[in-house]
Amino acid sequence: MPLMKQSTVPTDDQLILPLCSIFRRFLKKQGLKFTPERAMILDAVLEKEGVFEAEELLYEMREAKHRVSKATIYRTLKHLLEANIITEVLIDSKQAHYELSFGRKPKGHLVCPETQQVIEFPADELNEWRDRVCAERGWDPVSFRFVVYGVSPEARSAQSGEAEDGDA
Repeated sequence: MPLMKQSTVPTDDQLILPLCSIFRRFLKKQGLKFTPERAMILDAVLEKEGVFEAEELLYEMREAKHRVSKATIYRTLKHLLEANIITEVLIDSKQAHYELSFGRKPKGHLVCPETQQVIEFPADELNEWRDRVCAERGWDPVSFRFVVYGVSPEARSAQSGEAEDGDA
């Protein structure tokens, strides 16, 4: 009977306790405390699907009646970045975007600057390329980002509609 390769990517439920421990240890090394506010922010980040903004997180937490300041959100996101629990996704230069990355396979992002649409896609081939490039140079890969900027079909359709209106 052939051996089945088990997935090495943990489920979200399997991530919560280790992430909490990792974040606690990171904060302790920095001389900081794992406060109830930081715990609520970590929980909110773990519930997010895909890419999110700090302002969106703040709004959702306030809607859920959590008392948390804007400064605490931004500081905690900075700590989560430094602890390699989340990564910053480069979508535009105006607003920072984040996503949970710990325990998840890296992925690429397709971004339309016109509509702000973001589509995530698997980056398995890019992982292989990253590993090969690093190995050829004796480096150990730590992370990478891959973002493709393009015009979405919706933006193209809107642009062609504007051109037709301008011709009239």
